[in-house]
Amino acid sequence: MKRYLWFIIFSFLTLSSIAQVFKGKIVNEKGEPVPYASLYLKELRWGFTTDDNGCFQTELKPGHYTCEISSLGYTGQSLSIQMPAGGLEKNVVLAERIYSLNEVSVVKGAEDPAYAVMRRAIANAPYYRTQVTGFTAETYLKGTGKVKSIPAVLKLSKEVRTESKKMLGKLFLLEEQRKVTFKAPNIWKDTVKAYSNTFPEEIQINMGLATVNLYNPTIFDKISPLSKGAFSYYRFKMEGFYAEGGHMINKIKVIPKKDNPQLVAGDLYIVEDLWCVSAASLSVRMGGLKAMVKVTCKEVQPSAFLATSTSMECIIDMMGFKAEASYLASVHYECVETVGGFRMQEQKASKATVIHAKITKKQEKVQKQIKELSAKEDLTMNEAYKLSKLMEKSITASDTLKSEHKYERRSLAERWNVATDSLADKKDSLYWAAIRSVPLKSEEVQSYINKEKLMAPKDSLRKDSTKRHPVARKVLQAFFVGDTYRTKNKKAWLSLYGLPSYIPEYNFVDGFWLGVRLEGRIKLSETTTLRLSPFIYYTTARKSLVGEGKVTLNYAPRRNGQLLLSGGVVSADYNGENGESRFINSVASSFFGRNDVKLYDKRFLLIGHEIELTNGLLFSASLTWQQRKMLENHISRSWFKRKAEPNIPANSSFVLMPENELLKASFALEYTPAYYYRMIRGRKVYEESLFPTFTLRYDRAFPLDGAKLSPSYHLTEFSARQKVGFGMFNRFNWYVNAGAFWDVDKMQFPDFKHFATTSLPFTERTFDTGFALLDNYAYSNNIRWAQANLSWYTPYLLLKQLPFLRKKRFDEALHLRSVVVYDRKPYTEIGYSVGVSEILRAGVFVGFDCLKFHSVGVSVSIPLSMFREY
Repeated sequence: MKRYLWFIIFSFLTLSSIAQVFKGKIVNEKGEPVPYASLYLKELRWGFTTDDNGCFQTELKPGHYTCEISSLGYTGQSLSIQMPAGGLEKNVVLAERIYSLNEVSVVKGAEDPAYAVMRRAIANAPYYRTQVTGFTAETYLKGTGKVKSIPAVLKLSKEVRTESKKMLGKLFLLEEQRKVTFKAPNIWKDTVKAYSNTFPEEIQINMGLATVNLYNPTIFDKISPLSKGAFSYYRFKMEGFYAEGGHMINKIKVIPKKDNPQLVAGDLYIVEDLWCVSAASLSVRMGGLKAMVKVTCKEVQPSAFLATSTSMECIIDMMGFKAEASYLASVHYECVETVGGFRMQEQKASKATVIHAKITKKQEKVQKQIKELSAKEDLTMNEAYKLSKLMEKSITASDTLKSEHKYERRSLAERWNVATDSLADKKDSLYWAAIRSVPLKSEEVQSYINKEKLMAPKDSLRKDSTKRHPVARKVLQAFFVGDTYRTKNKKAWLSLYGLPSYIPEYNFVDGFWLGVRLEGRIKLSETTTLRLSPFIYYTTARKSLVGEGKVTLNYAPRRNGQLLLSGGVVSADYNGENGESRFINSVASSFFGRNDVKLYDKRFLLIGHEIELTNGLLFSASLTWQQRKMLENHISRSWFKRKAEPNIPANSSFVLMPENELLKASFALEYTPAYYYRMIRGRKVYEESLFPTFTLRYDRAFPLDGAKLSPSYHLTEFSARQKVGFGMFNRFNWYVNAGAFWDVDKMQFPDFKHFATTSLPFTERTFDTGFALLDNYAYSNNIRWAQANLSWYTPYLLLKQLPFLRKKRFDEALHLRSVVVYDRKPYTEIGYSVGVSEILRAGVFVGFDCLKFHSVGVSVSIPLSMFREY
């Protein structure tokens, strides 16, 4: 009898400890569902949301809980619930929130009270950005998508029409459960514990992070209204305030000053005295994508408001493609660590600083300035920016994990560790029912049913096709698009570049180039890599071989050490320094009979070395030997029978070049002050600097005994360049260059100073360094020169002032270029262009010889080299 009694007691205790379902629905006073409302269980530090029907569910162990329910625009509620063994269903009615403004005195012409709040929030943003030093959290993420229509041009394909019928109007679903661990400064460990997906295999979905740091200078790749320069981009309006959880919350409307997709719009909810964010509702635009993102933050521990739930609704309407998507994430914080445990309070929370165990005199001075500014009742805009900067200084100075290298930034890619549980995609329906924070809708259940029906036949087809076509598929892939083959230990690999590399060029001297280009790499150690880059081609018109072999040893990655050895036989451009793209010349020669690039025969050997003497100061040296002679056209007409020009550069200083030999030593120093960088995959990758880059170069050509003809000269050259951002998305790019030759003897045309000039309407160069209306060799010079190029890029100048173009994602620019060479009048170009940054631009340019009109023309910049692999 006693045995049975103990069995009954044990069974009762076991049943009482099993989690039960807590579910319900949240509606407003009209009975309408409140979508994406936030629920937060204080005892568990567990946040989750309702779905778009206002429904929620989660599993809880029996016990007592405090559940805070809130939604933007509604008065929140705090419920004390006792979770029974049989589960609990709770429906909640939220009343519309009435915001108070009676204590705010708004005078016509006076500053909106929102600005005082935002100055405090912006000033404190650097602290809150790094307040959390570590956390561990369980997350549930759910994303859905539905394709509504596809472009009409795609429907012309019968195969596409057939496949699209399987997708159009049907909901697809992705669910994930993750365990996320974060350690300051930027170490993330992300483990996918469960994964379920009904999206087609062709569509790759990345759910991203469940947590959002609203204090970063950019959020969702847009300029944050809490960034240091926010007042240049946004206006703010006080919508009201209300009390919640013992804090006063200010509702601030965020209004972009310009209708620009780089900006967000919506509402921020700022906690009075703490000046942190308790919630955000922001709309984001990008091309044909519009999204509404809502983030709810809860006080997971005193003065630490962290994102506990995030939701997003997205509409896509782009070039005939229409779709909708949604995303929600709930976060259960298991443990949270903050700076010094809590934020130090002095009289009131607004006068807060960061606690440090030991501080230097410099840090003490910064802390004193922070306290003085924080003590002010109100801050000016400059004071807010200054306080924000001081906060960043204080945090950086106290960072015990920062690199020993002064200008090294924390690496982003190296500190992200993602792992997937081997059983993540094998969890059953009972498991998912236990972890979901929202119940599945009937449409979502149907999505899983449809997926299961398709899985069996697809698996059998996949196995059959894999058996039949694996080799053929790999061969075709390697031939058309290229491929990389690695050894088992991944310490050596060989790359093929695909179809474009087999016929890379056509010109009137060589005809077609037919051959192959390869690249191989051998990893000798963690810091040393050997790269081999050979190519060999047969020229169909000249009926000869051209080729080059290049061996590069990369070592000392923190100092960008590189040793180079190369040699070969090629048809080279006389303008070897700034010549026009050989691809553009190939197209112009083939279709328009324009062989603007003039070529000569070059046989050469080169050895070079470069290394940083200190951060940002790069020293390079090289020694080259060349044997050179002129080449003639072997094709007289283009494909459309247009007569080819002679292979002779159009320049008044050009003389026919006899066969000659060159021995030249080159030295260069390139310096960029305060050049910050990150170490990414063992390589040093620089950020854009706030300072110019200066380059000083010296060349010396030595006369060779026994050579038929050997040039001799000295060259000194100086250049500087910089990209400066200012105002609202404005950029100013400038470049200057000057130099001179001396002690010149028997110099040949390839050794002249050549400029980035072209009279072709298309170029691969950007508009920042070249000239659009000059022939390739028109201003080539062997005495002295100076040039300057200025470009101002702005989102709103002329065309973008038109209402129907304001939302388009292109910018406008003005360009001014000038060059002065010995014994010629100064040449100047002015121009106007439109385009997408420096990726694709079209412009109109006018040229002047001194003040006399020279020419006018159109130029299109397509930097194809950005997309070319070699």
